[in-house]
Amino acid sequence: GSISTDGYTVYRMYDGEDSMVLHIGCWTHCRRLWVDALPSDRRAMDIIDPIGDMFRNEDLFRMMKLSSGQIKEKRLKLTGPILERIHHKVVMMMQDAKIMANELMRKAVNYTLNQWKSLRNILKDGAAEISNNLCEQRMKPVKLLLKNCMNIGSEDAAGNSAFIFSLIESCKLNDIDPQDYLKHLFECILWGKVCDRKALLPCFYKS
Repeated sequence: GSISTDGYTVYRMYDGEDSMVLHIGCWTHCRRLWVDALPSDRRAMDIIDPIGDMFRNEDLFRMMKLSSGQIKEKRLKLTGPILERIHHKVVMMMQDAKIMANELMRKAVNYTLNQWKSLRNILKDGAAEISNNLCEQRMKPVKLLLKNCMNIGSEDAAGNSAFIFSLIESCKLNDIDPQDYLKHLFECILWGKVCDRKALLPCFYKS
């Protein structure tokens, strides 16, 4: 499958040639660095504008209600050339000593180039989003409970809690009533109705 992440170092474990997971970088996180650099150098717009074009393409794909296969084809045709232009401009910026002397611009340039392999992987999977903002927003309930979770009891309990949070937020993303889903899940586990664990995931659940 695929995983969409920001540039946190630990996710580089998915970048190896033997990885079974396609690592897809988040273009919102990349764009944010260029926006931060914009007040100090207007040339950041040379990257911000084409990233905006990519997101407009994604809005168009959603409006057209395209399948993942069709989105992949459209990305190769429409988004691929945009990516090449971005990469060319960022490489040119890296060779400009004046730009690289600007700390914020240097940070944006280095992030984009270091993450380029994963950022470009959006061309390989039409089902994957080019931004993981939606998933990060799903973490808000966990963030709000941090003080309560300080007394959660043990590492095992924390892992179980995180697992349940993940299931419930996945239900919300798939417009599923969490209570109905959990009832179904527990019945399947108790009575052994489903042998394939993957089929028990919220994205495959049908009420």
